[in-house]
Amino acid sequence: MSQLRIDRVLGFEHGVPPVFGVVAAVVGLLFLLLGWRLHRFTVAVVGFALGAAIGQLIARWIQVERLWGVLVGGASFALLAEPLHRVAVFGLSGLALGAVAGEGVRLFAPSGFLWGFAPGFLAGGLLSLWQLRLLVILSTALVGAVAVFWGGAVAGGAWLYRPAATFHVRHPLMTTIMIGLLFVVGSAIQFGLSPKSKPEEED
Repeated sequence: MSQLRIDRVLGFEHGVPPVFGVVAAVVGLLFLLLGWRLHRFTVAVVGFALGAAIGQLIARWIQVERLWGVLVGGASFALLAEPLHRVAVFGLSGLALGAVAGEGVRLFAPSGFLWGFAPGFLAGGLLSLWQLRLLVILSTALVGAVAVFWGGAVAGGAWLYRPAATFHVRHPLMTTIMIGLLFVVGSAIQFGLSPKSKPEEED
């Protein structure tokens, strides 16, 4: 996804503020390395992100300050994420597998992202109901890898080296390789550190 598309999805007309890149990179690192162990945190963050996205769209529709939509929507979904953790994991796993499938289809059909994303989302969500630990680890590692890379590019492009912000546009293959390496390392660390039972079941 290009920088411009991310800006539009998040509702920033003049580019994503670099502080958002820092937050994304930090949260992404936690997802990447401790997605399963920090199970409650993981589903709460997923809930907040989903609620914030929906909230800012509703705020824009009813013409109120977008920040209120982000805060109210994000907080509401974050509070619901724990009792509805299966739904949150369904969404997280679906988004991760859907994104991979969509990008795979787009390699052969540039406008076919949704044709891969839709079945990938459904398959990932359904698999999470059967293999919860496996799908949480893989999906959080993938989301974390993307967030670390993207957040680092946003912050680095603003504060350190401007071309870093568009690295993914100029070098898509290298970007895929780097995200893939982060994903593999994060998954391996999570499998090595994470118990087979859900963290909250150990309390």
